[in-house]
Amino acid sequence: MTMPQNLIYFQSDNHHRLWLGCYGHPVVQTPTMDKIAASGIRFSNNYCVTAHCCPARAGMATGRFPHETGYWDNCFAYDGKQPSWMHRLRVQGHEVTSIGKLHFRSTDDDNGFTEEILPMHIIGGVGALSGLLRAVDREPERTEHGQMYLESGEGMTEYQEYDLEITKHAIEWLKGHADKTDKPWTVFISYPTPHPAFQVPKRLLDLYPPENLPLPVRYKPEDRPMHPAIVTAREKYGIQDMTDDDLLRRIAAAYCALITHTDEQIGKVLKVAEDLGLMENTRVLYNSDHGEAIGNHGLFGKWTLYDNSSAVPMMMMGAGIPEGKVVNQLTSHVDLFPTILESLGVPLAPEDNTLWGQSLWPAMNGHEEDRIMFSEYHSGGSRHGGFMLRDGDWKLIYHVNAINQLFNLKDDPDEAYDFIEAGEGAEKEAELESKLRTIVDPEAVDSQAKADQVARLHEHGGADAVANKGYFTHTPPPGQEADMHG
Repeated sequence: MTMPQNLIYFQSDNHHRLWLGCYGHPVVQTPTMDKIAASGIRFSNNYCVTAHCCPARAGMATGRFPHETGYWDNCFAYDGKQPSWMHRLRVQGHEVTSIGKLHFRSTDDDNGFTEEILPMHIIGGVGALSGLLRAVDREPERTEHGQMYLESGEGMTEYQEYDLEITKHAIEWLKGHADKTDKPWTVFISYPTPHPAFQVPKRLLDLYPPENLPLPVRYKPEDRPMHPAIVTAREKYGIQDMTDDDLLRRIAAAYCALITHTDEQIGKVLKVAEDLGLMENTRVLYNSDHGEAIGNHGLFGKWTLYDNSSAVPMMMMGAGIPEGKVVNQLTSHVDLFPTILESLGVPLAPEDNTLWGQSLWPAMNGHEEDRIMFSEYHSGGSRHGGFMLRDGDWKLIYHVNAINQLFNLKDDPDEAYDFIEAGEGAEKEAELESKLRTIVDPEAVDSQAKADQVARLHEHGGADAVANKGYFTHTPPPGQEADMHG
């Protein structure tokens, strides 16, 4: 059993896995995250359970995929009804505190934490109702999500102000727990950035001259993939023309600056932890809920199962964790539940034996294994369910009621060459689909997700009533009102 220690768990929102220095990005500056990776383990092939906020966070909490829990989208947020790793720690007497963004249903639910400080949950316990319209093929033709990216540049948003408050409270919490040695504690510190809008203070933006930023992959109208599922996501959320290279570089520069801002906040918290002498008996974990397309394939945001959206960074350092090591084994959000429990010395409960994920402590100690990896999508910007199966270097994206996509990530990490689009790879496609069907029946899961979403629509007056309510582009921080559109 791993030696139990305190845990500081940092989480961000919307962080593309490759946009860190330690993952090889040529421009972005992430000294704190790079230090965590250099002092511990970096997971090179980590995936989210789904590329949307609430269901991804539910997956991290429960160690289960959306098809197992029914947390499909940003209306089906975590509500404490499924056991979480937080519940497991708390019942064993460990203090488990959250500070910042949770994006669960409500603090009135028992989410498993001992205390929730500055929590951000879905609006009114209801969330983004407009996303439910996908189930009746009636999403708005276009939203304002793309406009957020056009506004990238110098500035300060409510999210960055919220970040500063989270850091302040995290530092206060650590100071109040510096002498608490009776039992290891966990503090979950969750920032809303680098979620758009990408508006950043000038001192950070100046670090990134736009001309230094690379252009996206397959972004030009004549070159972008025209797969039906991608076209649907692009029509709802994308910037349609993408012919202004200077604009794309400015957006990328602002994204870099916002990542550096997030890195700074984490650095401030860890500096205090070091000054308090906590690092001798405290481990540190960092990951994100989903990625960001940042112009690749003619898309912005998440919404798809390309690695840009579904691959997320993860690193961990502390006692018992080798320094400067890279774990290449395929890993997932669902692995967090058993990994965190083992880090605190807490055994799995009998009902946890059906968890798909596994503790990553063996992999961190050199015992990596071959495994397939899975992710799924049933949320806004899609008409039908999407399912990802990765096996070694090969990756299949299975689309219900549409042609599939197939990539070889060793030769093509940017997913620029789709074998099926090119009329190739039928044998490999069939092999991977067969493995996918050992995990889920895609058509049955798609039907269940839509049935649940239609039922939720009826709870709120039906499709017409929900469509007339309008939509919002992002959940506001605590105490602020959502900016409604439509």
